[in-house]
Amino acid sequence: MKKRVAIYARYSADLQKATSITDQVAMAQKYCDEQGYEVVEVFSDEEVTGRHLRRPGFQKLKKAVEERRIDLVVVEMLDRLSRRTADALHSWELLQFSGVDLFSIKEGQQDFLTVLLRGYGAQAFSESIGFHTRRGMQGALGRGRLHTSAYGYRVLSEKTEGLSREVDAEQALIVLRIYEEAAEGKSALQIARGLNADGIKAPRGGTWDASTIRGNRKRGEGILHNRLYIGEAQVCRTTQSYHPETGARRGDLSPNETVSANFPELQIVPDKLWAAVQAKQKADQVGKSENPVRSRRRKHLFSGLLVCGCCGAHYVKMSTTSFACNEGRKKVCKNRKSISQRRLERRVFGRLRDAFRSPELFAAFEDALREERQKLASFDPATEIARVEAQIRKEEAKQESIFRAIEEGAPYAAFRARSEAIDAELSALRARLEEVGSRGQMTARDLPDTATLFARAVDAMETLLGDPDLVHQAHTYLRSLITRIVLVPDPEAEHGVSIKLETDFAALLGGAKTGKTHTLVSSLIC
Repeated sequence: MKKRVAIYARYSADLQKATSITDQVAMAQKYCDEQGYEVVEVFSDEEVTGRHLRRPGFQKLKKAVEERRIDLVVVEMLDRLSRRTADALHSWELLQFSGVDLFSIKEGQQDFLTVLLRGYGAQAFSESIGFHTRRGMQGALGRGRLHTSAYGYRVLSEKTEGLSREVDAEQALIVLRIYEEAAEGKSALQIARGLNADGIKAPRGGTWDASTIRGNRKRGEGILHNRLYIGEAQVCRTTQSYHPETGARRGDLSPNETVSANFPELQIVPDKLWAAVQAKQKADQVGKSENPVRSRRRKHLFSGLLVCGCCGAHYVKMSTTSFACNEGRKKVCKNRKSISQRRLERRVFGRLRDAFRSPELFAAFEDALREERQKLASFDPATEIARVEAQIRKEEAKQESIFRAIEEGAPYAAFRARSEAIDAELSALRARLEEVGSRGQMTARDLPDTATLFARAVDAMETLLGDPDLVHQAHTYLRSLITRIVLVPDPEAEHGVSIKLETDFAALLGGAKTGKTHTLVSSLIC
């Protein structure tokens, strides 16, 4: 009986193109034909981020898996399935539960650890890009190289020494008009209507929206809050984060990352007029409620694995920070020695990290990063800028319709959540616009090499496996690696307790892709 296969493809329109879907499916179909598999389903998601699982195509794939209609899922690369380590592991666990395997054309058969390491590799690479992008923007600011697209300024040639922007005299008059009318008490909508009535083009062409003028006071966005108009340029004002379930972007202020520089020649708005407008805006600002904080119950990573070497009973939590023999707590076992969770995890992971440093895992990690570097090398700043600007216009139009409805009498409470979501999306898109110019000047050579990133991944394994989002999956997998963790009182051992890991590392070092076998490690002393 032929193996039933589902192909899944995705592209996010960031470093990829629409034709990527066709290419991915063709590659997967070719592989299935060569293996004699039957492709029964093809699922795809276009221009959808991989940072969450609420994608139409993925949800259809999930349903097919749950209904046992397929035996194997084939993807081009793991990051097509998910760009978040926790989501990738969750997806893999769902497949395993339904008896469905996961195969990557470029990375081979997938298991828990390859999913974990490749997912972390992609995240680490992305974080390195972000770090170098921010560092580049901060350094460029000191040299007068701005990547802002603020209205009122012209972009100078890259070959020009010094400042990369200059005041556009014609647009500067419009900026002053906006500030003067705001100081007189006109709303952003009234100002926008006046500009449109006079036939003045908006920053990106077309007509003016009140949101372009109003912006966001806290984030320093919008014409009425951009400090560049008083000669102060700022970069890295916000950092972006993503909701773990919906994937919605949120922009948070990052004062420790923010870098400012003064350029008097770029000032358009006099200090006194700026101060008057800011005072008026602050007084008119509608208060916003705090975002709810979601709490999670964290399960301990080594639950059920800790065993007393004296009586065989389990070590259990005796306080919020320490473990002890359950029978010893009842004074039935002579073992009364406790150990803190922090010390226990440090010692256990110290030994596990040695096992994680296998040539096979490094090779898999290296393959994943090679693909990420190729994406960076093919990155086209002009295409990305056009895409982001189009998204900004779309979001501004949505926001403008909300503000228009409110000004015409609709209750603000009914639109608050949606308005705040659009506001956060606009903040993220505007930050993205600034980053693209800097990222376009960066190459893969500027980033850490594979060995450095792999060392970071291994060193960070304790933190990764202790992540509340990963603990359940990590604990399940560790039980296949570690039979027991035996603790015995020993005055000569570190912390007065000897720790022995009874292990089966065939699950860790066995090469599904290479077919290699390895000698089992029966125990590790830590």
